[in-house]
Amino acid sequence: MVDNLAHDERVDIWTLGVLMYELLVGTPPFEAADTPSTYDRIRSVDLRCPPHVSIKARDLLDRILRKDPVHRLPLELILKHPWITTNVITP
Repeated sequence: MVDNLAHDERVDIWTLGVLMYELLVGTPPFEAADTPSTYDRIRSVDLRCPPHVSIKARDLLDRILRKDPVHRLPLELILKHPWITTNVITP
């Protein structure tokens, strides 16, 4: 979306990853000193997780925040990921 390219519903998976990161870390995942630098970090998927983010959470973020939408984990598999099944209570 940064480059105004066509996108589909898989952009929502990316957004889910961004929100997950923000909830875990407290800041946006690709934030930089200025807008062009932020866009560069988004384009290169320069994801930096602080040490307090668990290995399972990092793994899920890595599988969601993929540059190529084809390689992003689909929602059905996100719900089965160990970080979700360990930390989310379902009805």
